[in-house]
Amino acid sequence: MGNRDSSHTGIDLDLICIEDLIKKDEGVSEKFQGSMRSDPRDFRVYLSSILKRMQGREALLTFSQQINNVNQILNMNYSSAGDIARVILNDLSLTTQVLKLVNSSFYRHFSNKGISTISEAMIILGTDEIRDLAAGLKIFEMMKSRANSQLLKDKMLKSLHRSAVARQIERERGGPASDAFSISAMLYELGEYLVALLDPDTYIKVEVALEEGGLSRETAAKMILGLTYFELGQMVALKFNFPRNIVQAMRPVKFTAGQSLKISPKEESRYLCAFVYELCNIPAPENEDISLDAAGKLVDKYHGLLDFDARHVLALTCTALDRVTRYADTLGIKPVLTTSVENNLEIKNKGDLDLGISRVEAALNEGLSIHEIFTRLIDTMAQCFYFNRIIISIRKKETNAMVPRFVRGAKRPDKFAKAMGFRIEPASGIFNNAIDWEIDIIVKDTKKEFSRQQIPSWYMEKIARPFLVKGFGIFPVFVDDKIVSMIYVDWDKKTSEPDQNTLAYIQRFRALMIKALTLHAGKAFPIRTLI
Repeated sequence: MGNRDSSHTGIDLDLICIEDLIKKDEGVSEKFQGSMRSDPRDFRVYLSSILKRMQGREALLTFSQQINNVNQILNMNYSSAGDIARVILNDLSLTTQVLKLVNSSFYRHFSNKGISTISEAMIILGTDEIRDLAAGLKIFEMMKSRANSQLLKDKMLKSLHRSAVARQIERERGGPASDAFSISAMLYELGEYLVALLDPDTYIKVEVALEEGGLSRETAAKMILGLTYFELGQMVALKFNFPRNIVQAMRPVKFTAGQSLKISPKEESRYLCAFVYELCNIPAPENEDISLDAAGKLVDKYHGLLDFDARHVLALTCTALDRVTRYADTLGIKPVLTTSVENNLEIKNKGDLDLGISRVEAALNEGLSIHEIFTRLIDTMAQCFYFNRIIISIRKKETNAMVPRFVRGAKRPDKFAKAMGFRIEPASGIFNNAIDWEIDIIVKDTKKEFSRQQIPSWYMEKIARPFLVKGFGIFPVFVDDKIVSMIYVDWDKKTSEPDQNTLAYIQRFRALMIKALTLHAGKAFPIRTLI
């Protein structure tokens, strides 16, 4: 959020690739006939143009058809479980996606066999949960099918992130906040998405006005379109008969910062959606103090809505984003590195890195042992990254401890490995917090007061000080929602901290580990420790 108006969030002008925004992928292009009309004095002009383009017949499946398919599910609030199940079962792709998701770690596993039918999912998770999940998947598929530019892909993933945060809030509050909260959060930027998709030329005009005039995003949109993005999204949702509670929740809020909120149950979802929208727009900062400051201001602004502090909401949004990233395969997402890593100083040799990944994938396909797979994996990381030490630890069931099994970079690997073992238990300290919250944690400076308060004393005494560790990262590995392993890396003051591209590669290695652990489920892990 920075110093900008809270509504002035999104893609900055200098980050927009105009050619990419307008360019359509081969095979999915939509050539719209005629230009869009707008009149700042009459919002109905632009609304009519956008609806006409949504209902156009240029595409094989019009946008309005897809929205109607979503709405069919959303409007089944009072239908029987059988009626809802039949609607889902009529769509084979949707049925498959729902069952894949409920059997993933987004949800608990209720049996070794998993959930095999929609009816069983409704009995175990509830009819409303499955209805909202199906609607959310339809929205996601609708956006994914049209995400033919990086801008639209970013908006698609952001909508999924908001939905995941909403679900996380529901879980932590002990039950649903209100009807279809996660769906409302997902659709919160519908108006802006529609303009970027259907009228990219006008979208760019709004971005230019926003930057050159120093305006908020909504003010710039109203100046050019005659209505704000939020108003456009609501009007389109009403036009397609979306449930009133969802349309109401998409309406932005206005209030004085610091006031204690007294919200009626009908308004709660609306304020929660606004909170989630702003929370997900907090940028990833260069240092944690900036992030905590932004989160603290947001918590103060919505004081009385949620009983969360700044650190809690940051952990909440990180947990949600980590879930979206870790289960990309389940949702059919292919994460793309948006920044080139060809000249990345954090990677020694990109060619060697890609070759190493190929060797790990080959080991998986050839059915090699998990020991061989993990050996190739950690060797590649050690050869291609500038980390001082890299460890892959495995959870030992008998003692419920995280035990280092593969170590690279330590001068005394046996001593280092012994010092790095720890028990898994509900306790303060970031190693257990990473497991409890299911998030990655990066400590950029072990000497900072804030960091020292969170780092366990055993780590500072046995690792950080003796080995001159400036910063470190921990990446828990879950299979079927159970902690099974952890990746640890560290660096000293002579080495730069990992950037986003390096972290993305680590997440890719973790995905390979999860695949290996899944393929070898039920087999005993080799006893030997590789150091």
